[in-house]
Amino acid sequence: MLLLDEITVDLDLLSRARFLEFLKEETERRACTIVYATHILDNLATWPTHLAHMGLGRVKKWGEMSQFKEEADRDGAGKEGNSLLGDIVLKWLKEDLEERGPRNQTSVSESKSYSDAEQVAGYGQEKRPDWK
Repeated sequence: MLLLDEITVDLDLLSRARFLEFLKEETERRACTIVYATHILDNLATWPTHLAHMGLGRVKKWGEMSQFKEEADRDGAGKEGNSLLGDIVLKWLKEDLEERGPRNQTSVSESKSYSDAEQVAGYGQEKRPDWK
């Protein structure tokens, strides 16, 4: 398994396309899994086999790309390719905003991204209170 977090953010379009093609070939040749976290969706429509929506410190949705395409079709999106992928992610972002509110709130309870008994994290809360 290879975990990539925003690995292509500084690449130009051609380098990014070549790199993603290399990764795709590797998964087919070596039967491995690549987890690619990104907010740049350009030209990725045919790349993912699965999507995961994470928010507030938990996995909110997970499944095969076909599942999300079917859901979008039921919602009347009727789009393909990058437009479909963009619409799926945009819907998730709107749901996240509705759930947590805007990030510029002054109240700690309104601005944190997640917390539990083991950790506290988010905007302005990079450490647990007991960390030195």
